[in-house]
Amino acid sequence: MRDRWTDFTLRAPGSRFAGHALLAFVIWILLARLNMIIDAQMSYYLALAAMYATAMFGMTILVGLSGQVSLGNGALMAVGGYVFALTSMHWKTVPILGLPWNAVWSMVFAGLGGIIIGLIIGALGARLRGPYLAGLTLGVAVGIPSIINRYPSLLGGEQGLKLIVPYPEGGYPEQVLSEDAQFDDSALDEFLVDESAVVQAPLEEAAPAEGDLLTLEDAQQGVAQEDLLTLEDAQQGVAQEDLLTLEDAQQGVQDMPTDAPISEATPELATDPSDAFTTASDFVLQQWQASVAIAVACIVGFLALNLVRGRQGRVWQAVRDDPVAAAVIGISPSGGKISAFVVSSMFAALSGAVFAQILTLAAPSAFGLGLSLSLLVGVVLGGRLSLIGAVIGALLIVWLPEWVDSLSAELGMPRQVADNAPNLLYGLLVVAVVLVAPRGIMGGVSGLMSKMRRSSAPPSSG
Repeated sequence: MRDRWTDFTLRAPGSRFAGHALLAFVIWILLARLNMIIDAQMSYYLALAAMYATAMFGMTILVGLSGQVSLGNGALMAVGGYVFALTSMHWKTVPILGLPWNAVWSMVFAGLGGIIIGLIIGALGARLRGPYLAGLTLGVAVGIPSIINRYPSLLGGEQGLKLIVPYPEGGYPEQVLSEDAQFDDSALDEFLVDESAVVQAPLEEAAPAEGDLLTLEDAQQGVAQEDLLTLEDAQQGVAQEDLLTLEDAQQGVQDMPTDAPISEATPELATDPSDAFTTASDFVLQQWQASVAIAVACIVGFLALNLVRGRQGRVWQAVRDDPVAAAVIGISPSGGKISAFVVSSMFAALSGAVFAQILTLAAPSAFGLGLSLSLLVGVVLGGRLSLIGAVIGALLIVWLPEWVDSLSAELGMPRQVADNAPNLLYGLLVVAVVLVAPRGIMGGVSGLMSKMRRSSAPPSSG
């Protein structure tokens, strides 16, 4: 009876969907609770880990399930970051719907931007494999930041676009948008002098006459002797009774009432509270950023889990294992590859929008080739065939540099060596994982557990 009931619940319509939704909800509750009890720095690391996990869910689908190599997902994150920045800064209402704009709509449009770019790249690379596909995605990783720098008036150039987080109610103030324009060189045109109004005289004509020059004697004669301030005048200008002596200062401290309330004894400072960067305000910002990153990671993880364990996941695996056999049974290899690129690009764009909110900036330097390589390294280390491996890879990318920095400080390494130590460690780990566990850390753990189960199982009779 129990086996029949279990089989019924597993095959019931929507049971898998409901189970995945419950799992994502429980993880979100646990991480949100963790975010409430940790300090600001740990909230920042939690936000980064959730952001990387969001991007690596897409890398797991693209690299692991569909068998394609991508070196450009960092640039696809830039698409989401800039779409989020532009829409949140300049749009006050939702097009067609007319609803008030907020950060959720910017996230939606960032995902749509990733889908469009994924369709283009997927269509171009559907018939490419191996190094040719890697070359195409490498061109994307190099080309998108170059395009951003090409239009500084719209995209901010190297300085990027500054963001206000959390999203201001009612949209960005106009003065903030005008201040961002100062990074654009074209904004200086109004201050240029009209060249037609400038008379360019020859150098010999522009030289002043001998009589127009000011000599030292003229300068000394131009100041009357009685106009000069001497030391005696300065001392006489201050009355003796106006001077504060040490006895007066001590007497003033003694005369101060000791039973006065703190609010009366402490003068009010004419400062703007928004200028103060305190630990409390910093914690509120980091906590909010981590909350956004956790929510997006849970939603994306829920979508990825349903795709991987559903029909689409089997399509990707069939295209990866044998495209010819997949075509024979009615599966389009090109369609499978394009759909993998679209999903991976959408996830990358959503993580890029989160990354821009964490940095409060969308700049090309934040989405360079190094970010794409970090995503690929994280998937290889964690396990390219498992979504849990993507989470492990995200934790490694965030934790390893901090651990190496602290270890370098303890060992007293030179700064130049300490800065390059994380990259060296990444390389050593990739080599070790490829040799020992080709399917990554999660794949190695799964294989080890399978061997242990087989060894502990009783031998079959006859």
